[in-house]
This record gives sequence, structure tokens and C-alpha cells, in this order.
Amino acid sequence: MRILVVEDEKKVQRFIKQALEQAGMVVDTVGTVTDMLAALQSVAYDAIVLDRLLGSADSLDSLDEIRKSSPHSKVIVLSALAEVEDKVKGLSQGADDYMGKPFHVAELVARIRTLTRREAAVEHAVKDNLVAFEDLKIDLEKQRVFRGEKRIDLTGKEFRILCLLARHPGQIFSKAAILDQAWDLNHYPESNIVEVTIANLRAKIDKGYKPLIKSRRGLGYWLGEA
Repeated sequence: MRILVVEDEKKVQRFIKQALEQAGMVVDTVGTVTDMLAALQSVAYDAIVLDRLLGSADSLDSLDEIRKSSPHSKVIVLSALAEVEDKVKGLSQGADDYMGKPFHVAELVARIRTLTRREAAVEHAVKDNLVAFEDLKIDLEKQRVFRGEKRIDLTGKEFRILCLLARHPGQIFSKAAILDQAWDLNHYPESNIVEVTIANLRAKIDKGYKPLIKSRRGLGYWLGEA
């Protein structure tokens, strides 16, 4: 597994590099957005650990360029900007995960491994307009959902949440992130609309089948194993 660490503080950069190498990963390091984009032109990375503030630049502004240069790389933002609104912004702009500083190395390693699992290992495939996970299949073009051969009818919000979780199996989404993705933050975070909608989604998707939608109080929701 090859990782690019983008961090302008040399001490933190060395610390992350050493920790990831001890976990068996091959690690390259850069300290600027310019050097990062240059590295992405020549090397295919499994994941990018991205500091948010690089000098005077906010690396979130470069996420579109990262996706164009390296569409298959998973992006984990690692930043001292770690309030809920910061994380929601990072996830909504295209990051695959967002961790706050200070952080635990073991958690960073676990999140990288979760995000970069091989398709066969997570039984996850995206082909054309199909998203599949175990016996769950989502036809994106026709907006149809199946568990096995059974078709399941969902509301628009339920469909959007399920697609979000199914596209990133094992990734935990906070209530705020789901609000942002499915409701565009038009509801107050104090509202229980997410809990109610996911309860209804679980009743449709998981009833009579192996439960796929998981949750942990105070943490969030995910599909499959975390």
C-alpha cells in the first residue's frame, strides 16, 4: 500500500511517515500543494493523508484537482481544524475521511486500511450505474434497490443516504455529514430527522436479512464492518 503524506510541519511529517512505515506501508512525503500535485502526476497512491492548512493555502480548495489527477486515491484530511462544521465541509467537498489533530496513530492506520480495502475483501463493486455490497444492489440510473431478488422501495432521502453509505463501506458518517449530504443542512443539527430516516431505512433494508446498516451513539452510521 502506497501513501502520500502532505504535511508542512516537518516534525509531524516524520512522525506520520514513521508510524505508517511501521504498519507496513510505503510512504512518500511532501509539504506543499504544488509538490503534492506534481507527485500525483507520476505515482498512483492508494491514499493521501492531507493536512488542511499548508502555509497560506487551504488544501480543501485542491480536492477537485486531486480527484482529476488521482481519482482512485482515498483522501484523509488530518487537521487541527476539527469542529463539526470543519469536518462537514471537508467531507462535502470530496474528502473520504476527516480526522482532527491531535490524533492516535492506531486510528489513522485503521482508517487508511478501511478506506483502501480491496473490492473483493469488502465485497463492494461499482460498475457503470450499479453499486453493490453483499446481496444489496443499487441501480443508480433507475433508482432501484434490491436485497437479493427482492425490490425495495425507498423515499428520495432514504435512497440518498443508502447510496452514500454503500459507496463508502466501512466509513463512518456523522449525523452532521449525513445532514449535509441528504438535506443540504436545511435542518438544524438538533433535529432527529436523521435518526428517524435511518430507522425507516433499516426497517426496509435490513428486516429479514443480515443487518448491513450499523451505528454507534455519538459517532455515526456506516454500512458493513468498520
